[in-house]
Amino acid sequence: MNKSEKKKFKEIIKQGKWNYVLTYGSRYAILMFLSMWFFGKFILEEEFYVGLNMVIWGIAGLIIGLWGWSNVNKKINEK
Repeated sequence: MNKSEKKKFKEIIKQGKWNYVLTYGSRYAILMFLSMWFFGKFILEEEFYVGLNMVIWGIAGLIIGLWGWSNVNKKINEK
């Protein structure tokens, strides 16, 4: 890892775990929610359950955000 990458990861860590999880996890959740809405509504022409899908993709976004946070910490701790 070069110095610029290490500096970038240290800046991310400074912002905090939950800021990272909310920022990157919510991006994933929103993208997947909209993709599934489009796919279900227009391609499959089936009923789309907004509440259920918000919960599902919200949990998935949280998991992806936490997974990404652990990867950032692994990268910064590598020698």
